Amino acid sequence: MKNNKLILKTVVASFVLLAVFFVQGAVVVINKIDGAESALIRGGIIWGLVIVTLLFFLIKNKSLSGLGFVKMEKGAAKRVLYFVPLLIIAFSHFTEGLELGNGIEFVLANIFLTVAIGMAEEIYFRGIICNMWLEAGTMKAVLISSVLFGLCHFLNIAGGASVAATILQICFAFVYGLVFALLFAIGKSIVPCVLLHALHDFCSFMSMDGSLQFEIVLGAIQFVIIVGYLIYLVKKAKAVTKQSL
Repeated sequence: MKNNKLILKTVVASFVLLAVFFVQGAVVVINKIDGAESALIRGGIIWGLVIVTLLFFLIKNKSLSGLGFVKMEKGAAKRVLYFVPLLIIAFSHFTEGLELGNGIEFVLANIFLTVAIGMAEEIYFRGIICNMWLEAGTMKAVLISSVLFGLCHFLNIAGGASVAATILQICFAFVYGLVFALLFAIGKSIVPCVLLHALHDFCSFMSMDGSLQFEIVLGAIQFVIIVGYLIYLVKKAKAVTKQSL
């Protein structure tokens, strides 16, 4: 009975997020909007969801701590290597250069958008879904939230992405989802996840396009780093789980 309620809540949370993300992608594609204006419109729609969600939990629980908006547990940053692997991956997007040709408006619009994406996806996949399933076991919570996080990126097609690029993004998102969920499970805070998520997306959005060969090599290096970090975090999460028993 308890699992049935968890499944229902998970479905509802996933549907709400997916519906909003579908709308924000479809609006700019249908209206053929791009550049800074596209980022502002998409960001505005997503921020609307974030604000409504935060108000809902604030009214319901009188606090946002249940979503993970608390300080990381003491020593947690050291246990996860101060997030260095994720920082390396994020800034590696700039190896081909930083896209500044569209002006400061484009930069600010993308900050607005990427912080919104980081907030929305981390609140729903880690703060709500992963948090709900933690009682059923850390690894189960991590897997369920990460699978859904990966599948969520199927909606990139609504934003104009190709099928091949979308499938690749789903695979990468699944691995990133595992990492963010483990960071959340180890540190008990969603704040680093939001910031790192937003930083990664911003660096990706603002990087200049390289050759296909370069993109393949860079993607392979990033994948090796993230998988290595994932293996490390799995070991740390198991150690933290044993200590709490």
